[in-house]
Amino acid sequence: MSPSTIDQDTVAGSEAGKSHDWHRMSAAAAVEALHSSSAGLPTEEAARRLAVGGTSELIDNGSTHPLRIVWQQLSAVMVLILVGASLLSLALGKYLEAGAIAAIVVLFTLLGFFQEYRAERAIAALRQMSVPVVKARRAGRRVEVPAAQLVPGDIVLLDAGTVVPADLRLIEVAMLRIEEATLTGESEPVDKHTDPIDRPEIALGDRRCLAFSGTQVSAGRGVGLVVATGMDTELGRIATLLQNVQSEATPLQVRLDRVGKQLALVGVAVAALVVAIGALGGEPASDLALTAISVAVAVIPEGLPAVVTFTLAIGAQRMLRRNALIRKLPAVETLGSVTVICSDKTGTLTQNRMTVTALHVEGERTRVEPDVTVDLDRWTSSQRLLLAAITLCNDSEAERDAEGTWSFSGDPTETALIQLAVNAGVDPRSLRALVPRIGENPFDSGRKRMSTVHGPIDPTLATGSLFDAIDRSRRFALSKGAIDGLVAGADRIRTPRGVVPLSDDLRSSLLAANDEMAAAGLRVLGVAYRVFPESEAVEATLVAQAEASLTILGLVGIIDPPRGEVREAVAVCRSAGIRPVMITGDHPLTAMAIAEQLGIAGDELVLTGLDLDRLSDTEFDVATSEVSVFARVSPEHKLRIVGSLQRQHQVVAMTGDGVNDAPALKQADIGVAMGITGTDVTKEAADMVLRDDNFATIVAAVEEGRVIYDNLRRFVSFAVAGNLGKIIVMLGWPIPYLLVGNEFDAAVALLPLQLLWLNLMTDGLLGLSMGVEPAERRVMERSPHRPGASIWADGLGRQTLWIGAAIGVASLGVGFLYRETGQIEWQTMIFTTLAFLQVFQAIGTRSRTESLRTIGFTTNRLMLAVASLVIGLQLAALYTPLNDFLDLDPLAAIDLAVCLILGLALLAGIEAHKHLARTSRARAGRAG
Repeated sequence: MSPSTIDQDTVAGSEAGKSHDWHRMSAAAAVEALHSSSAGLPTEEAARRLAVGGTSELIDNGSTHPLRIVWQQLSAVMVLILVGASLLSLALGKYLEAGAIAAIVVLFTLLGFFQEYRAERAIAALRQMSVPVVKARRAGRRVEVPAAQLVPGDIVLLDAGTVVPADLRLIEVAMLRIEEATLTGESEPVDKHTDPIDRPEIALGDRRCLAFSGTQVSAGRGVGLVVATGMDTELGRIATLLQNVQSEATPLQVRLDRVGKQLALVGVAVAALVVAIGALGGEPASDLALTAISVAVAVIPEGLPAVVTFTLAIGAQRMLRRNALIRKLPAVETLGSVTVICSDKTGTLTQNRMTVTALHVEGERTRVEPDVTVDLDRWTSSQRLLLAAITLCNDSEAERDAEGTWSFSGDPTETALIQLAVNAGVDPRSLRALVPRIGENPFDSGRKRMSTVHGPIDPTLATGSLFDAIDRSRRFALSKGAIDGLVAGADRIRTPRGVVPLSDDLRSSLLAANDEMAAAGLRVLGVAYRVFPESEAVEATLVAQAEASLTILGLVGIIDPPRGEVREAVAVCRSAGIRPVMITGDHPLTAMAIAEQLGIAGDELVLTGLDLDRLSDTEFDVATSEVSVFARVSPEHKLRIVGSLQRQHQVVAMTGDGVNDAPALKQADIGVAMGITGTDVTKEAADMVLRDDNFATIVAAVEEGRVIYDNLRRFVSFAVAGNLGKIIVMLGWPIPYLLVGNEFDAAVALLPLQLLWLNLMTDGLLGLSMGVEPAERRVMERSPHRPGASIWADGLGRQTLWIGAAIGVASLGVGFLYRETGQIEWQTMIFTTLAFLQVFQAIGTRSRTESLRTIGFTTNRLMLAVASLVIGLQLAALYTPLNDFLDLDPLAAIDLAVCLILGLALLAGIEAHKHLARTSRARAGRAG
């Protein structure tokens, strides 16, 4: 079949999109399936396929239009009530009231818009990962092609540093290694080959004959056949997942929306009742409309948006000092409700630095502590020779700056070996200069080992005692790699009795030690050597014989060790009722070993992505509720795990650093990206970025989140209690006059502008000061807030009701007491009493359980300052020209004292209520 007769579906990528099949086909079969050749596509055919299939770009189908975001903000229940009140004020010619209410609406909308708009940038970052120009082969010639113009069937050339521009079926490799951590979570570069892998179910990271778009070549070179482009690639599949994830409201947003609807229902009911009472009393329609506006203003806590934003911003600043950067403010509060933390392993739970932790030499295991100086004098000659071997048979580089600090570059495994040499006081550069390499067999993924040839060693050179175990006058070879390959070429082994033949028993014992170390999560390298007879002097012969007749030195165990502070952080999680879960692309044995060390898992199973694929939805939910370690998982698995936990009504925090983590981060209630190793895609999809990539920082952020949620609940209770008091005043004022048949003194107890002033002074300014209240005692020793629980849970609703009732009754009583003084006078008394009551209410509700003396009068100095400011502004409203603006009269000193005494009485009542509650709990505790 000629290229011109290829069907359109193949060109468009539907065939290429079946990426699960390409690893099962041979390179030749893949080339034939796409009707290409090793010379590449003809230029005309490439152009035709591009015209049919389109460019190789990621498509953004998931963004929300800015106008839709604005509409979402304006359609909130509380905002709609305020909009209606503003329009009604305008119709009545109350321009000042209309303007003031409209200003609050605009502020509310702008704050919400900017927060939502920032969440729409994840796909933009994903698209920036595309490669601008790539090296390709077309019509037998090497050409440079814009990455966007690649088509299935193109031949792409790869070398070190290249970013893979599309999904490729590799057809040629030469020591090709590709860094796939951003896509698969694998912490080390992956060795690639061209052999097909005929397994229907295989994890993405194990498809060694494929190269994936967005990954980077770390070493070697290769040639690949383009099998998928644009949205058909694995990267495009992640982009699709990311766009399909629907943003869910945070627990705070859900609860505040619920509060808004509750207040709306109350407001409508109260307004209808007040208007009905007024109509029965013969009030004119204009007065009834003014009543409706006043009730709407009384019901809505206008300061709520500003206070919530301020409180979250303060929390975000505190978190930033603890290395957690908050990108989306609602995430600050959501952290306080987290019940499950799903964490990646590499760099978050571990140090993201491969480290030698164990040696197995002469049949004995030696533990090596990371970054601890090694005393070579206490090591055996075999151990010292092994140290020399892993330093010389090594391609990584070591540099030391003027201050004596070492830095390393190269393969992470090899740099770990060099770090051990430095810890032992060996200068790798000096040793390599004294014992130069005269030949080598480079590492090869087929052989799974490398070897180098050295010597003889000048006896006058200061090489220490590293080579006491061999004859320095002869040339020798050093080898390291997979132990099964080294054993195949070995005939001897070093034991405490010296060098002995490698018997079947010794071979079995060595392989058992290898399996035991691997089961502990270590990456195990075997180390061996060979001393050449004097007759073998030709370099080519030495290299050819370097891996034959070997003597086994031992095994080296390497792992990315857990962070020292994480185990304690995991323990804090458990005491706080939070379940830690590890989700990683790494090997199951490695994942389980780290999880056990950190206390994340005990004797539980570890499930892989392939295991999860075999489970039904019900079985999957059972697994996620019981299993704490998931390994070799794909982006879909991570997304499904998060979704499963959320179906179980868990509030999930998900961490990640790679592109493969982005969909799950967006799906989770809290997406946490790594600031050091994380990609731009991950950071844009996340709610929070860790500046130190540390799991312990997440736990610290959860603590701050709990404090913030406590403060927000405290404010909502404060605002609603105050507004309940105002509603009682508005509702209660006309009732007595209606009952006794008297005419009304005024249509409403307070004017809309007076209510708006009170709400902004108390709900606004005093509410701001509540946002910086310090943490209560034992905040991380209690369970998280129950997902779906009302904001009024744990008795907060009852407390809010009785305080609101007390405020309303006291203010209404003062109004009735001063009724004979005239409308302006009694309105001024109600206005001032409400202000003083809420000032002392704020001071008394700084803690729901502890007394003021326990928490300290000065621990929230901002509240003291704001309370003083509010009192000052209230006095200004009474005794400056502001009183004309608000229709108030100056009060006599005795009248002002009445308002102050009522405020102090409310404070005393709140403190007495807390004392009784503490006493009751103490009795219940003793009885239990």
